[in-house]
Amino acid sequence: MDQNIETYFSDRYGVKDKLRSKQLDEFHLLDISLQAYEILNLLSKQDLSILQTLRTNRNVNIFDHQILAALKIKNEFGGSGLLADEVGLGKTIEAGIILKEYLTSGLIKNALILTPPSLVSQWQDELISKFDVDFVKQFDDPRYVDCSSHDLLIMSHASAIQPKNMELLNSRMWDMIIVDEAHSMKNSETQKHNLVKNLAKRYLLLLSATPIQNNLVELYNLIDLIHPGLLGSIKEFRDKYTLQKDSRTLNPFLKDDLQKTLSRVIIRTTRNEVRKYIQFTDRIPKTRILQQSESERILYEKATSFIRNLYSKGHNLLSLMILQRLISSSSEATKIAIYNMKESGSISSDEYDELKSLTNQIKLDSKMIELLRIIENDKSTKFLIFTEFYATQDYIVNKIKEKGYTVTTFNGKMSHIEKSESVTLFKNECQIMVSTGAGGEGQNFQFCNNIVNYDLPWNPMRVEQRVGRVHRIGQTKNVMIYNFAMENTIESYILELLYMKIHLFTMAIGDMDLLFEDGTDENTQSLWFTEYLKCQSEEEAKNKFTALGEDWKNRKDHLGKAVTDFNKQVFENFNLSILDQK
Repeated sequence: MDQNIETYFSDRYGVKDKLRSKQLDEFHLLDISLQAYEILNLLSKQDLSILQTLRTNRNVNIFDHQILAALKIKNEFGGSGLLADEVGLGKTIEAGIILKEYLTSGLIKNALILTPPSLVSQWQDELISKFDVDFVKQFDDPRYVDCSSHDLLIMSHASAIQPKNMELLNSRMWDMIIVDEAHSMKNSETQKHNLVKNLAKRYLLLLSATPIQNNLVELYNLIDLIHPGLLGSIKEFRDKYTLQKDSRTLNPFLKDDLQKTLSRVIIRTTRNEVRKYIQFTDRIPKTRILQQSESERILYEKATSFIRNLYSKGHNLLSLMILQRLISSSSEATKIAIYNMKESGSISSDEYDELKSLTNQIKLDSKMIELLRIIENDKSTKFLIFTEFYATQDYIVNKIKEKGYTVTTFNGKMSHIEKSESVTLFKNECQIMVSTGAGGEGQNFQFCNNIVNYDLPWNPMRVEQRVGRVHRIGQTKNVMIYNFAMENTIESYILELLYMKIHLFTMAIGDMDLLFEDGTDENTQSLWFTEYLKCQSEEEAKNKFTALGEDWKNRKDHLGKAVTDFNKQVFENFNLSILDQK
């Protein structure tokens, strides 16, 4: 049989191997098997059965390249492949179309989605809202039992490789596995790679805008997950397609040969190809390092001094971090922090009374004064305001309402119906929405182009989550990103000396994931906070965070150059677009 045909046709039941080994010696078994094989391949050549439903679905905008990608995965790739479109072209939508098509046609009955922790809720929300497919997620979902008990399950990469979870995931057959930000599986020596490799599965979809970053071996490792043996052994691949020991240089004489092979498993559409029907806008960050009032300065310094003292006595770092973030958020959030400190015995009643008196002197936060000024200067557009804390959310809403603006809220405590009603209000009636970070996950607000980070999440991936709610396909205006922090606070150091150094607010999530890898959660945040608590003066804190910022900037520059140079040498020489084949 021609190798091309073998690659394109799905053979889940091993008919070809049985024929070769003469296992089907009874005619009726051979006849039934061949009929089943013929039916499967006829199904694979049909249009999408859900195409009409997609076209009429008001909750999702479907573009030509997404439909064509789904068709190619279904009809030519046999249900497995690497979706490598450039950032912002809707790989999640492509995967959702494929998933819905296979569920609707009965080709699959269960599916597992593996994604970075920061995207778990977004995947769940987008699949239910856009495709009416209800997945259970491992955390914060009352329906969750364990990793083997759900037919539709979303997990984070990190959770999936925990020994107990890995054992349960391996205890069953998965019809389809979807891996988002799949470049984290590029190293064949890692647990993540081996987890995906060893899971029993019929179809595998890998999603990554940057599937190759350093050398061709990384590309080999991803392709080997999808189609083991397609590129031969790793030694055969290196000897044939690469020059030099580092495998960073492609053998130019075999470029066309490798492209022909890759075109059987990879789809990559670029932004330039879709500009005729998708408008791309810019992100414009507007950082506001605000001067503290005298009461704010004294309050922050005294409260932080208490926290430093607790740190020196060995108190739990995570609980201290929450207190520090509360006092950086707003005067109302500070009241919560100092009350908790009093209740835990961390400060005396007299110390509590002194701090509370200072909070009562702050009638209007400096952040609030700046927020009202910005809104006043742009009354004709909508604003999406993010905060990390409910106390600050209530404070912002009350102050905005006092000024006569229309406002609605959004947070994780609201029911699905309440959230939906709030989004409708924001879209049609209200100028302003005030949301907690968790509340904004999975929502689409392309009708708004102003984001205000009233306080900052310390996790860089959470920053992108916020911006991604507004800056996405369908946005027709440049997105203004206002970032607030009070001077000489830990938030100002993180914002000014870290985030601005690496231009975080203009980075896409794929680039961010490459930069921070697995260090975007408690590890990085704990590092920053610990370094801050150790500092004995503002000057020392500035110097420390300047050094941290330089480290991140150098890492980003080195990584960016490596990826850019390598893509120019290798990946951009391949034509793996779906649009050229229309």
